[in-house]
Amino acid sequence: MGILLLYIVRIIEHIVSLSMHMGTLGTCLLLSSLVMQAQNTPLNAPEVMPILNSCAVIEDRAERETCSNQGIMEHIMNKLEYPEEAQNAGIEGTVIVKFIINKKGLVSETKVLEGPPELSKAAETVVRRLPGFTPGTKHGKPVNVERVLPIKFALSRN
Repeated sequence: MGILLLYIVRIIEHIVSLSMHMGTLGTCLLLSSLVMQAQNTPLNAPEVMPILNSCAVIEDRAERETCSNQGIMEHIMNKLEYPEEAQNAGIEGTVIVKFIINKKGLVSETKVLEGPPELSKAAETVVRRLPGFTPGTKHGKPVNVERVLPIKFALSRN
């Protein structure tokens, strides 16, 4: 929190400095641009998390979030395709995928943070194919929400 506050103070100092050179109209345009950027910055913890559309009818917030998390896990388990080349080579591991659930409730901006390269594409593909969400909100308005999901690939030991 302290670093964020320092960052905001530095931005305000920069704006004040620029406003002396740009005048009122320029300052308004700059502030408007910064507000738009802040609104599109993905949040890690919005007031209300995105929920799978299939769980949105549940009244209780905790039950809704549990349903959504279970739905995501079921989707991963049912739709994940273990690459045949990786299976044949005995490659196992966990792939960490970061993604955004945007203001429209769609998965966007998927990115593999770590994991075996032979498994990364399959993990990213299954995340991209998650079904629709009711977007997360802050102050009652839809926001982009960043999520990170570990996906474990393990070969059966028969």
